[in-house]
Amino acid sequence: MFKKTLLDSGITVVTEAHRYQRSVCVGAFIEIGTRDEPAKNVGICHFVEHMVFKGTKSRSAGEIARSIEAVGGDLNAFTTREYTCFHTTSLKDDLELDIEVLGDLVGNARFSQRDFDLEKKVILQEVSMTEDTPEEYIYDMFFEKIYGKSSLGWPILGTKQSLEDLKRSELMKFYKERYCGSNIIVAAAGALDHDAVVEMVEKSFKVSKKGPKIPRRKKPRWVPVREVVRKEGEQTHILVGFDGVSFTSPKRFEAFVLNAWIGGGMSSKLYQSIREKRGLAYTIYSNLTTFTDCGTLSIYAATEGKSVTAVMEAIHHDVKELKKKKLNPRGLELFKQQVRGGVLLGADDMENRMSSLGVNEMTFGEYMAVDTIVESIDKVTASDVRALALDLLNPDKMAVLVMGDVDTAKTKKVIS
Repeated sequence: MFKKTLLDSGITVVTEAHRYQRSVCVGAFIEIGTRDEPAKNVGICHFVEHMVFKGTKSRSAGEIARSIEAVGGDLNAFTTREYTCFHTTSLKDDLELDIEVLGDLVGNARFSQRDFDLEKKVILQEVSMTEDTPEEYIYDMFFEKIYGKSSLGWPILGTKQSLEDLKRSELMKFYKERYCGSNIIVAAAGALDHDAVVEMVEKSFKVSKKGPKIPRRKKPRWVPVREVVRKEGEQTHILVGFDGVSFTSPKRFEAFVLNAWIGGGMSSKLYQSIREKRGLAYTIYSNLTTFTDCGTLSIYAATEGKSVTAVMEAIHHDVKELKKKKLNPRGLELFKQQVRGGVLLGADDMENRMSSLGVNEMTFGEYMAVDTIVESIDKVTASDVRALALDLLNPDKMAVLVMGDVDTAKTKKVIS
């Protein structure tokens, strides 16, 4: 059962009760992400996410780590381009502890100079580590290039320069102003009572009601780049992208099915064609990335440098074939069931339900029942999927980024 309450502090509380569960998951969603950061402070959201775990006014870093782990639970956090989330998973009897710890992190972080200096070193190492992880690094570079000057393309971790320049005073000001009630959603799913959760949040989350007005997000302009980045390594990494649909688009369900068809699993078009039939790449998949106002449908492949031409030709050929005719009834049902099954299996995972509650509240301001989502998937037709494929998979608007130890001039001709 879903319930929602808006507190006097400005915090929104959304819950979904699952009475037969032993567990409960709670998330504190801060409605601010990388795309909302000041230009000179790129990476500040992620830096704050790290820093709150270094200590609060009532807990040391060690005490924060032990607080939930001591009862067999899990405490973690992550930053995205549109929001930050701190979340717990525990047994239902420890729900009050979960909320108390999350409230402490969100409202009482200490930010000592010593911790700030130490954590800056850690995050700079994290940036370097990402640069040494090609599959992650190419996506960061890809977003930066396809979204041009838009903040949506900024790296979540920040840049080495922006991190070096960041001051503790800027971090504290950002935390105090942006971690306010009107920017916070507390979502919980599992064995719980909504009224009890509301009471716990009111008790534990001590934040100001409103902060300074956040600049309105601007939809970025898609830039169909074609670039080659030379980087030593055994594999060459290829990322092909198309301007996609947003998380709020009524066509997103058709996009889920289209993505499944293109490269969403082992039965997909690209996996069967490029890996199974031709042996051109070990890793090949497509991915649908959605934001509140835009999205990207991408295809990733990792291959030998000498196979780049063959892989690109195969992707071009298969994408072209996809647009020629509709999925047959058997294929349509296969990929719809793949999407449907993922939704239904996710519904049995309380962390997944908690995340869904928080994201839907942020995006739509309302509850999206699992049955409603499944019904929307059921309504997708082969004509719908083909129409979307024709609309999105436009070769003139295709972006391509190749990264590896390749001949730059030769590879540019291949992707042009």
